[in-house]
Amino acid sequence: MTFRSDLLPACADHLKEKLALSGELPTSDREALASFICPTVKKLLDGDMGELLRICYQIDLEEEKVKGILHYTAVGSIAMELSLALVDRQLWKLEIREKYSGSD
Repeated sequence: MTFRSDLLPACADHLKEKLALSGELPTSDREALASFICPTVKKLLDGDMGELLRICYQIDLEEEKVKGILHYTAVGSIAMELSLALVDRQLWKLEIREKYSGSD
């Protein structure tokens, strides 16, 4: 799926808030943003699964998507796959919001 790169700063801001991150998040591309949040996702995956699931719920990441990643992704890739899914979902929500808020 292709997303508009001009929405990456807003996506980064939202994920920064949800994941309680500090500093500047990369907004050059979705992979860079996902790579940046990946260590935080990994830490939650390893130490506070309940909080990670709460964040996924708040971002509205589909339960089936989360289950699929957890069950069918290689253990070493789960955090990155979840990170990409979080970035993609947030970008999708921003695109939809913009599309329908501008159509008067």
